[in-house]
Amino acid sequence: MEIFMSGEIETTVSEPFREILSEIEKRLKVLEVNDYGNAVQNLAIIPIIIKVVPEFESAGFHKERKLYKKKTKEADYRLRIDYQSFLNADHEIKKLLVIKNVVDCVRLLGEKIKQGFDAERLESDVLCLFKVAKEEIDSL
Repeated sequence: MEIFMSGEIETTVSEPFREILSEIEKRLKVLEVNDYGNAVQNLAIIPIIIKVVPEFESAGFHKERKLYKKKTKEADYRLRIDYQSFLNADHEIKKLLVIKNVVDCVRLLGEKIKQGFDAERLESDVLCLFKVAKEEIDSL
């Protein structure tokens, strides 16, 4: 399974996000050789960290997306990270927020795919890779 990460990011947080994303995506690449089932070949995880602007929201910009294409075995997940929480956090918490976003995407994808995707194993491997406890992620 190929894992791709990017972001829809406010410019005020783009530099720290880019640094964290580079580290996380690089480390996630080692998981691509593992077998998590045949239901997903490409997983795109694209965190959204944007100031809430009601006019943009009502126009449909920066909406969360939870897309799984069964035929092509592609998943595109775009979940929000609270802008203020990310902006005001130290580096370690920012990193945890992005890891939580990855885990949340895996969990939601696992709820959608009933067979052929081992979401629990992928989540466990992600947490182990970053040496993060499930409780720590869930408390954010």
